Amino acid sequence: MTELIAGRYILQDKLSEGGMGIIYKGVDQPSNQPVVIKSVKPHLLNDNPMVLERFIQEGQVLRKLDHPNIVKMLATDEVDGQRYIVMEYVVGGSLADLLQKKGSLDVDQAVAIALELADALSRAHHLNIIHRDLKPDNVLLAADGTPRLSDFGLARLKQAPNLTEDKAIVGTLAY
Repeated sequence: MTELIAGRYILQDKLSEGGMGIIYKGVDQPSNQPVVIKSVKPHLLNDNPMVLERFIQEGQVLRKLDHPNIVKMLATDEVDGQRYIVMEYVVGGSLADLLQKKGSLDVDQAVAIALELADALSRAHHLNIIHRDLKPDNVLLAADGTPRLSDFGLARLKQAPNLTEDKAIVGTLAY
């Protein structure tokens, strides 16, 4: 697969698949640095037009957020009707991966991660953005162990139209 996104990012291998999207590893041609490229599952676009609205809103949310503990958005693009969000590649895996491997975190590490995530959430809330799916799978870890909050696909922008039906539950029930 060698599709070019936003004129500079090459779509490569599929990394994972979620409820609404597919995550690919890609590469930034000029710098040869890895990136993550997220796309919407095409069949969902046909079944539910709100999926596209959520995906567009996720790009808008990430564009507003500039914080060291939030995954950085690099670009958005549409190629042959398929939309993409290009983000920084975070090399350390997810907090869920770390918890599965270690079983639990020591107190100092847990507090450090919690404080940095609280700061990221504070920034988002200051901009009237509510994440709505905070869980270990959506916390990525940089090489130095610092957390990066990711997956703003269910985020709620206070000033934007509500894309969720009244009384609907969003996010991951266990969290």
